[in-house]
Amino acid sequence: MLFKKKNKKKKPAREQFEELKANGEVISAINFAIRKNEDDTARIEIVTPDVCEKLHYDEVNFELKSGNKLLKLGGTFKEARDENRFKVYIFTVTSFEQYYV
Repeated sequence: MLFKKKNKKKKPAREQFEELKANGEVISAINFAIRKNEDDTARIEIVTPDVCEKLHYDEVNFELKSGNKLLKLGGTFKEARDENRFKVYIFTVTSFEQYYV
């Protein structure tokens, strides 16, 4: 055979979170992301379907469980905004710990 099919490389699957807790209470979130600001400080963005009163604090401790990781983050409230039908809460990261379970 002169020409073979090229094997495509599989991209690693993105981790999906199983449970998100804010100050020890489970919240319903659509998306959770850790991003960088323009000044290289980390921020947490949480997208919820509706107003989440458990995030209405100046400082919040988060626990994020995925398939094989547990992230413990601390954040101070920065801003909240409406995007279409969703609410986006933004926190500045104050502490970050990552555990493999």
